[in-house]
Amino acid sequence: LDASAEISEDALVASGLVRRKLDGVRILAKGELTSKITLNVTGASKSAIAAVEKAGGTLTVTAAPAAAE
Repeated sequence: LDASAEISEDALVASGLVRRKLDGVRILAKGELTSKITLNVTGASKSAIAAVEKAGGTLTVTAAPAAAE
């Protein structure tokens, strides 16, 4: 993944870090973030948002995809 570009759910799937999106990708805080990144995902924990902002990055939470009927 290129930390200088926006990291989306599609980029996470393409890189192999996430198997599939299904109901969206939720970021949880585990470990330490050392790079400034821009994330665009369906959900994130408060501690994950704080970790990204502490590293100087941004985390955008979008609406969850509509459930298939």
